[in-house]
Amino acid sequence: MSDRATREDDYGCAVADATRARHETPASVATPRNPESRQPPSQPIETGVHPISVEIVLAAALWFLAVTWVSFARGGEVDLDLVVVTFFFAFFFALFLLTASYAIKDPRWHLRETSFGEFLKSNVGTATGRMRGRDVLIEITMVPVSLALAATAIGLVWIALH
Repeated sequence: MSDRATREDDYGCAVADATRARHETPASVATPRNPESRQPPSQPIETGVHPISVEIVLAAALWFLAVTWVSFARGGEVDLDLVVVTFFFAFFFALFLLTASYAIKDPRWHLRETSFGEFLKSNVGTATGRMRGRDVLIEITMVPVSLALAATAIGLVWIALH
């Protein structure tokens, strides 16, 4: 059998599987023969990212800046580096606010507002698919909070040694 025939057979099987799946009725769908299956969906309703997630990230970034200033601001050369880092933070924060202001006004992204507890339990639409709110919170805050904790540990060691 040629390689071409094998690929056509694989394609044919895939088409047949897709056609069969399209015509089969899942048990959870209400039909005239299955009226008792009219149950509300068990999936949580989709929401957007809760503002507390963004606030945690910004607080961690400010914490990082504060720790570096308190720990390492000891001379002219280091202070200049810290000023540059602080200006970079301010620039990126301004860009974030600018893009967020456009996203808030976009009607395509309007989702219902939820409490923080409801956000943790609900689904959140992301670029790669749906995720639980708790997982979204962890992914968003992991890097900034880790960097702030690392800066705190390094700053404490630096102050203890000098």
